[in-house]
Amino acid sequence: MKKKIKMIVTDLDGTLLKKDKTISERTINTLHDCQKCGIIVAFATARSENSGRQFIELVKPNAVVSSGGALARANATIVYSKPMDIETTNEIVRMCLKDSSVGYITVDTSEDFYVNKPVDENDPGWASFVPVHHIDFSKDFDAEAYKITVETWDDVMPKKISSVLTSVHVIRLHGEGWIHFADKAASKFQGIKALAEHYNISLDEVVTFGDDYNDLEMLEGCGIGVAMDNAIDEAKSVANYICDTNENDGVAGWIEGNLL
Repeated sequence: MKKKIKMIVTDLDGTLLKKDKTISERTINTLHDCQKCGIIVAFATARSENSGRQFIELVKPNAVVSSGGALARANATIVYSKPMDIETTNEIVRMCLKDSSVGYITVDTSEDFYVNKPVDENDPGWASFVPVHHIDFSKDFDAEAYKITVETWDDVMPKKISSVLTSVHVIRLHGEGWIHFADKAASKFQGIKALAEHYNISLDEVVTFGDDYNDLEMLEGCGIGVAMDNAIDEAKSVANYICDTNENDGVAGWIEGNLL
């Protein structure tokens, strides 16, 4: 490996996490070995800080880029924050409520995680988001949203929102009926840039791991981009390397073979 790597940044779902939403002991130990060698370990995830809390407590990364890049924190220090303003937050929610194709709507703020319909907090799909607050979405929010996630397979409403609210970035997760709305200035790559500046390192000294559309910019923009073997083709095409799948500890395997 010719490049000196000073920071490892990894996505969670589909990358570090297995299908059952666990992280293997091998992966945890490998990331801790990196930290012992002086390499900064960071997460970059579409999850909010709250929904990623169990994995943060397990791995204890040095930094976390959450909510798709709307918030970046180096330990306890916020180094980047780009929520959507209150007016934009409420306009997106109003437009989604009017669309019959929309199921769940979630709003991720700095304080809490809100949902438009009751959820079963024991359901594995919602368990990591607890506490989930069910409120009346017809009443305006008085908080800025880091991210709004909407359940729909229809692309008409998202396209309408992006045409009306030009400051909003729209991302559909691969193979899922969920769409993310966030400020255009909020991306995992922007959060990583802020971390690199905070730690006084070059982006060329950063290796990233990812699998989905919201990972493309960081895979292409940092020193080394590593796509999972289970990643979308677009991620593989911009990455420098392809590692094994998330089920086979691909992140740990690549690190062991190239950095440790």
